[in-house]
Amino acid sequence: MEFERRKRRHTHIDVAPLVDVVFNLLLFFIITYNVTADSAIHVRLPESITAQTQAEESVVITLTREGNAFVGDSAVAVEDIGQVVAQRLVGSRDPSVRIKADRDVPVGMLIQVVDAVKLAGCSAFSIITERK
Repeated sequence: MEFERRKRRHTHIDVAPLVDVVFNLLLFFIITYNVTADSAIHVRLPESITAQTQAEESVVITLTREGNAFVGDSAVAVEDIGQVVAQRLVGSRDPSVRIKADRDVPVGMLIQVVDAVKLAGCSAFSIITERK
């Protein structure tokens, strides 16, 4: 007696379409990822109801609660802020400075920085705050 052999069905999953879908998802997330350049200097900004966002940043001065001052990402002595700001504003057609001060910074230090900015030739400055 001769038995018929059953043919085995080889079931396998074709992974090529799965790889294509994963690649497309990865590409989508890479393209739509919004990279914002957060500064490595962390400050707790004061809150304000009338805070607005500004698109263009020219010169950003950051004051920390420890009394450190930064122009951009470079540390600067408070006494030298006027010179550094004047150098950065040379040749800019719309000179503006944004001051990002921690809420615990002494008012005297903030006024000293504002005076240095004004003496550097920039009358258009703003103080960055958080929206309440």
